[in-house]
Amino acid sequence: MTALPQQVAFPLALGDRTVAPHVACELSRVVGDEPGCVDQTARMLDDEHLLGTALMPDPLPAARAVREAVGPLGLDDEARRVLLVAAVAVVDRTDVLLAASGTDIDTLMAGPAGRHLHLVGGRFRFHHPRIRSVVHEDADLATRTAAHVALADVHRKADEPLVAMWHTALSTLAGDPLLADGLVELAEQHLARGDVHRAHEVAREAASHGTGRVRARAFAVAGRAALWAGHVHDAVAHLRRATHPSDPMSDSETGGAGAPDAARPLGIALALLEGRPDAVLPDDASGPDRAAITAARRTIRLLDGAPADAAALLSEVAELAPARPAGRWFDGPDEAMTPLAEAHLRVAQSYLALRLGDITGAASVLDDAVERLPVALAFGGLGIALARRLDLVRDGHLTRATAALEASVPGQVSPVVRAATLGDRAQSAVFAGRWVEAATLLGLAAERGGDELRRLWLPTPDPVELLVLAGQDRAARRSHDRLRLRVLPSVAPDQGAAHPVVTAGTAPTASGSLPGGAGLAGGPIRRRRLDLARAELALADASGVNRARERAVEASLRVGSTFERGLTELVAARAFARLGLPGDAAAHLLGAHELFQESGAKAWEHVAEQALKAPGLAPAPRGPASAPVRPGPAGAAGAPVDARPTGPGPADIPGETSPGVGQEELCGQWDGLLTERELDVARLVVQGRTNRQVAASLYVSVRTVEVHLGRVFRKLGVRSRTELAVLALRG
Repeated sequence: MTALPQQVAFPLALGDRTVAPHVACELSRVVGDEPGCVDQTARMLDDEHLLGTALMPDPLPAARAVREAVGPLGLDDEARRVLLVAAVAVVDRTDVLLAASGTDIDTLMAGPAGRHLHLVGGRFRFHHPRIRSVVHEDADLATRTAAHVALADVHRKADEPLVAMWHTALSTLAGDPLLADGLVELAEQHLARGDVHRAHEVAREAASHGTGRVRARAFAVAGRAALWAGHVHDAVAHLRRATHPSDPMSDSETGGAGAPDAARPLGIALALLEGRPDAVLPDDASGPDRAAITAARRTIRLLDGAPADAAALLSEVAELAPARPAGRWFDGPDEAMTPLAEAHLRVAQSYLALRLGDITGAASVLDDAVERLPVALAFGGLGIALARRLDLVRDGHLTRATAALEASVPGQVSPVVRAATLGDRAQSAVFAGRWVEAATLLGLAAERGGDELRRLWLPTPDPVELLVLAGQDRAARRSHDRLRLRVLPSVAPDQGAAHPVVTAGTAPTASGSLPGGAGLAGGPIRRRRLDLARAELALADASGVNRARERAVEASLRVGSTFERGLTELVAARAFARLGLPGDAAAHLLGAHELFQESGAKAWEHVAEQALKAPGLAPAPRGPASAPVRPGPAGAAGAPVDARPTGPGPADIPGETSPGVGQEELCGQWDGLLTERELDVARLVVQGRTNRQVAASLYVSVRTVEVHLGRVFRKLGVRSRTELAVLALRG
């Protein structure tokens, strides 16, 4: 999480208290990231505030370090009055500030208050939010009340009765039931716009003034706002008050009754604390939230069999306005996603990128979400599983921000996320070469997570190969046999391995399953087939290794993930090395290295680099011409599966480079598959030329090069320039 300040990502000075990453970022924004500012402010807050499950005070308390960072303000009485009005105002119009403080623009700009405000375009803001905290805390109750009275009068004269009502409510020392109805209406307006923080704040104020049914309605609005903000502890507290008229706070003597619209949000909040992936459904939301949650849940259902459809689905909601940062009232778009809804959407987007093998893209989306949103609540903690695995794949260890994210879970996570933690430990063991430990942990993870864990498509070592590397051949074959029995019954006798009888279901799932899960008959078909193909490759003997490699490559191409394609190359390299074929092993290791590099899996890229340094595995130098492809052992297929048209490839990726391969080499591999002009294009692309450079060399247009390259991709079954280069080098 690169943008997260290091001293607040996991504040060790707070002992066993945890600060959620998005709370740490908000604290840093408001009080500054100087040493001590966040730490001292955090000590003044409750645990629920630090976990992000309760609304933080506004303004935040001014800690000693914050005051030292602000320094002396140098204010006279008039300047203090101006800055206090600015601190309690909920709209940022300069005309309102001037009228309520009784000054003019020239006096303001010439006086000491002007040094602490930024005025532009008829709007004002403090040079730093922490100045607001200091000014507000230094004022006594009478002075604050006077500021609210002045603002209420200005907004009333400007025909803005709801804003005037807010300031009137805050200037009233005792509760006024006549204000409650209007405040609830104002809170509902904020909630309809997606401004859940302001809705929560106003509805809570309405509850302090209201009685009976009005009070219950205010608590219901406050609870719904808290829920969609991710403040689940606040949500449970408010919604229980809204649903229980016997609660003494509901003032049942005046006819208090439970709010009928509070029961369902309360159930959602409790389900979130239980770690249920299906806690939030589209029917629970409206507007942008409904669209976001619908797209997120459908995306996860599609990831096993139709990731391209999932990508198209997410593109339809790309224009939704993101959750609002804390700010003034009525700013930004008329509608925006709430933090909880956007957290679901961003987790789904990150998951899709990970499913396609784009580790860099997945991490970029999730990093941004973790810094702004309650990611730990989405899909039973799926965002935590993604963050942990992305850290391991990129860096080989967990970052402080991910550790804080995991520790900030307010309740539980789903069983499949707990099982994924064992897979994380297995991956760490693989990086350290502890094969027995990795195989044991992965076996436990599979036992506890089952099909749901494999459906997650988290980057994971091949389980059967781990047993082979651990020297447990008998256990590896038993695991292979069990996997084969699980795959074969799902294939009809007349369909072959490419066509499952049952695909992943779309019905709602049990509380421990991710959305879109199905029974054993459906299951993660592509995942299990890839597992089986790699298992057979890891166990293959000299007579069948080439055929097993072809099947594994074909299965990984059908999956459509750059990372999974690289992992297949790594399994193939180890299989050839085990059989005493170092040249083949080195070629596959080169391929694995290139594919891991393309996907952004730096830790796995390092694994391939280290394997290439083993004695006897250094790749032979490549010249302009070389011997034709060596035929495989008896029983092996004649041509590699990469040379078969297994499906369309994506648009070409400019800028990738590869070592040069001569025309004779390509002719030896692909003669009969490609036309002469396609061979020319392939040769230059493998040498690292861009489309424009290829076009200049062949005296054709760039569009012609693109057409020929697309045909090359389709005929050879590759998806990118990197895979084309890998295929050429292996030959």
